[in-house]
Amino acid sequence: MEAPAPEHSPTKIRWYTNRERRYPFGERSPDPDWFEPIGFPPPWPDRSWIYGVVVASANGVLAWRRRNADDDPVLAVLGSATRPERLADSRHLRHLRCFGDVGLGAQTLRDQPRLVPSPQEIGDAPVPALYRFREDHGLPHHPRAIIYSLRGSLDPTSPVFNTPGMDVIVVGGAPAALSSARGVRTPAVAMIAEEVREPAGLRRAHERLFAERGVRYLACEGGAKILDALHAAGLLDEVFVTVTDQVIDETAHEGVTKIFDFEAEGADLIAEGKITPSSRWTFRRWRFNAR
Repeated sequence: MEAPAPEHSPTKIRWYTNRERRYPFGERSPDPDWFEPIGFPPPWPDRSWIYGVVVASANGVLAWRRRNADDDPVLAVLGSATRPERLADSRHLRHLRCFGDVGLGAQTLRDQPRLVPSPQEIGDAPVPALYRFREDHGLPHHPRAIIYSLRGSLDPTSPVFNTPGMDVIVVGGAPAALSSARGVRTPAVAMIAEEVREPAGLRRAHERLFAERGVRYLACEGGAKILDALHAAGLLDEVFVTVTDQVIDETAHEGVTKIFDFEAEGADLIAEGKITPSSRWTFRRWRFNAR
């Protein structure tokens, strides 16, 4: 069992602004000692409610083209592993996996081959309260992993394909483009073949996920190209973004991608919080689509 949090946990996010008061999963969080409740609008009539989950530097950098396996943008943006804010962000990510399924780009899985997008990742301490919350609301023990892949090349030995009870749905281009993904020999892998490079195909894919697979809430953890494509198609309803205090030298990297300019795009700030008033990290929730 995970140790209980102290009454004033140094890693609990305090949402001092919170404009979403609809709670389809109830007004009590999975573990009130660690989390405040998070509300959501209902899903759309023909597709899931899709929310991005990202971490950005103080100057808005999300990622860049890696020079090698050690050049990890996420770790650079997060900074010191000992910061309580970093633990808060990790817990926040896992909390946001409690409400439905999780979307990942194939490149994200290649960059993080041991990633299992569930409330408890490999090496984590047990989090029975988060799984109990899912099961109490009629959700499977693990979120389903929705993997966006244009060309397949998925490693069948990755833990995501070999975690008991975790179903995987690969979403991508024409069937020929998914042929290499069919090397993943497990009955838990399903395919949805749509031309997701085009907004219309991406929309059809999510309508099918809704109608054929019952996907109602989808936490999209990136990468940046997937988030951009969802946004261009009008499918990215909102984004939970953790803004750290790291400043990234953009001239030192190639292929730098940055977070959306939410204010310029007319997004609404739904929630904002910190773990302490003096923290230089801010947790925000920006909404593109009113519901």
